[in-house]
Amino acid sequence: MDEKKTAAISVLETAEQAVIGSILIDAACLGDVMTAVRDEDFPDTKYRRIFEAARALFSAGAPVDVVTIVDKAGPDLRALAVDCMELTPTTVNVLRYCSILREQAALDRLKRPAAALYGAQSMEEAADAVSAAETIITARPGVSVMSITELMADFMTRMGAPAPDYIKWGLEMMDGALHTAPGHYVLIGARPSTGKTALALQVGLNIAKTKRVGFFSLETGPETAGDRIAASTLPVRLPDIKAHRVTPEYMQSIAEAMGRDDITARKFDFITGASMSVPEIKSVAMARRHEVIIIDYVQLIRPTTKGDRQEQMQDVSIQLRALAQLTGLVIIALAQLRRPAAGSENKAPTMADLKESGQFEQDADTIMLMYLTDPKNRKSPRFIKIEKNKDGPAGFGRRFEFDGEHQRFDMIIENQPARVPFREMDDNEQLKLPEGWE
Repeated sequence: MDEKKTAAISVLETAEQAVIGSILIDAACLGDVMTAVRDEDFPDTKYRRIFEAARALFSAGAPVDVVTIVDKAGPDLRALAVDCMELTPTTVNVLRYCSILREQAALDRLKRPAAALYGAQSMEEAADAVSAAETIITARPGVSVMSITELMADFMTRMGAPAPDYIKWGLEMMDGALHTAPGHYVLIGARPSTGKTALALQVGLNIAKTKRVGFFSLETGPETAGDRIAASTLPVRLPDIKAHRVTPEYMQSIAEAMGRDDITARKFDFITGASMSVPEIKSVAMARRHEVIIIDYVQLIRPTTKGDRQEQMQDVSIQLRALAQLTGLVIIALAQLRRPAAGSENKAPTMADLKESGQFEQDADTIMLMYLTDPKNRKSPRFIKIEKNKDGPAGFGRRFEFDGEHQRFDMIIENQPARVPFREMDDNEQLKLPEGWE
């Protein structure tokens, strides 16, 4: 019995050492480790301190390496850090180390309910011990069990804290109606050549003022994206950029505008990669410490499962949903809509028009659809409708003007009163106020 107990402890500590050693050897694996294990998976407080220090540095965007981690965790752990690196054979198997650590840590946590069951003096005490043990056995990353008491206690804690830091879209309709928070999965559907990439770039650049944004382009190249960003944020027209009609004098004014707006200070990464899979997107997002990722567009993601196209897209959607929930990333994915059937070109699209899988409709927290108000006129205003909104109103939309030369969307203010030209009043003319004014 004692030999088995010693062996179990030895396996647990070896797993702790391997996970910590992998982080210290190659901090690039930290993103994957953070999604695979939790603080409680390190029963030894020394290893837990190193893990917490690495995670804090990662989340703050600070450099992460053995020197910075040990400095934050405490100099008393320097020797332990060196031992972990020496005892870790390779970082290639870090996810396997994490799996072993989770299992062994769960076995370690079972000791308390097991001891409670052994010492139970009543059936009620025994039932409580069994319930606690079952919770530990069935738990896995991303799954938690909370009683009503715990739920209400969490509610009271949240209500006493500052309001959540919701995503700022930069467009009045979205900011007013959407409460997009970490872990949310948003879909923006549109038919080809409607302007969904331009909309996503505009939104992404606004969010990047306060959040780390990764724009995963599976279709648009960096030069095209750079041209569009310049046209939308600087005093230069897209046609002039494309035709290279930018004089040295004009370049000077552009440089001055860039300095004033501090565009390059925004935390925005543009990632190109044809046919990336969800795991590949996750790896880049975690390595770059993104808080929000935008995917252009979801049907171009490479499936990791076999089956027909609908089954593959169903799996992609489920993976994106899980990625948002497990990591706390906000995922904004663009999606293609089906082309309208003959005779139905003038009908507004619905969620049923999301191409290739109804799973998107089920998984997303928010779904917005964008379409031309006049399908035959590419310059006509776009209508953006909030079709699904888990945490707010839905079933309404607004018209937006799209300025193609500057790649920008602006909401059209409906029923705006006509402007009255300024004129001087005659000396004998009496000012008449609108009805109801005093």
